[in-house]
Amino acid sequence: MLTFVNTGRSSRQDLFTMRSFAVRSLCFLGLIYTTVIVAQSDASAQTLRGGEIRFPAVATGDEIGTQTDLWVLDVYFKPMRMIPVELTDPKTGKKKLEFVWYIVYRGFHHKLEKKGAENPPVNQLDPPIAPQQFIPEALLVVTDNDRNEMYSDTVIPEALAAINKREKGNYKNSVAIVGPIPDESEPGAPEEPAVEGVFMWRGVNADANKYTVFLTGFSNSIRKVDGPDGTPIIQSKTIMQKYWRRGDRFDQREWEILLDGDSQWIYR
Repeated sequence: MLTFVNTGRSSRQDLFTMRSFAVRSLCFLGLIYTTVIVAQSDASAQTLRGGEIRFPAVATGDEIGTQTDLWVLDVYFKPMRMIPVELTDPKTGKKKLEFVWYIVYRGFHHKLEKKGAENPPVNQLDPPIAPQQFIPEALLVVTDNDRNEMYSDTVIPEALAAINKREKGNYKNSVAIVGPIPDESEPGAPEEPAVEGVFMWRGVNADANKYTVFLTGFSNSIRKVDGPDGTPIIQSKTIMQKYWRRGDRFDQREWEILLDGDSQWIYR
């Protein structure tokens, strides 16, 4: 209940004051209500760790219809970062300071969000060739100035220890993490099973400005297409994320690595 005190001003002034106070009060109450609704909505989703971006699992009607054992992971990943680490040179055995580029991620096996055709075609694929295993791979490609340099994700034990200490986690490299996909679960369920890993690259060209990362293993979805010579080839469902960087190899800073558009599911 709102109470007003007579200040001796004219009735018109009092009316204006009452209206302004009432409007401000209603706006304040509305803001509180909106905040509560948003907080409740956020609480029902999987909690994001600092800086994480969610890339949801989706599948078209065609994908579901052509592959009965289909699974796609719901992926949460942090921005690409770099960390200076003293790495051992395999040829000389000496330590050398290098910048290791990396992406940490988590994968959950949630119920698929169906998108696309409701009446998929008859299965034209052979029996499933992809095992129900999580076998992640990552390829970083330099794309500016026609360089087209490629860097495969690699196992770097010295860097892994430094990354886990920095990220306060227990992320596994792409070999140690190989195993069965997590059991299907509802988002936000207690003790929700997940895979938690890290992709690492060394020797990345720091003079380049544009990079594209391709991540495979987060789905067993495949498709058969005709190759350039007409020979059928199998493509895998892949996450593609582009980056750009406004710097050079001198005084490298990880906040120079920026997302270039949204992540996409593609086949390659």
